[in-house]
Amino acid sequence: MKQLLLTLTAILGLTVVSFASNIADGSLTIVTSSKIEVTLENEGQKEFIISSVFRAEENSIEMVFESDVRMIQIFNIEGELEMMFPVDSTDVNLGMSLFEEGSYRMGFTVDGISEVQYTKLQVK
Repeated sequence: MKQLLLTLTAILGLTVVSFASNIADGSLTIVTSSKIEVTLENEGQKEFIISSVFRAEENSIEMVFESDVRMIQIFNIEGELEMMFPVDSTDVNLGMSLFEEGSYRMGFTVDGISEVQYTKLQVK
């Protein structure tokens, strides 16, 4: 009986994890709307971003990470640092009032990952 319960728990756990992300397979775009587009730099980043959504009514991007995000860095198209925010949470909420129209590169310092992870943000 114990073995059966462990097996069922393992199967259920794997099923939940496989459906946890809202990021499409084969696509690096994680959020797209008439106002913004957020794109990953590589497929491996899908492993630590669980979900992402643009909330038009709140004019914000909400992202949920697998591990705590310690810091977010926002760079302009020329690579100059424009903003830096401490986060210390798995939930990230970025208000679009912080951004003007244009292209940005966002760097996320995530627990358990030694390198800063970058995404591209296009504000339309």
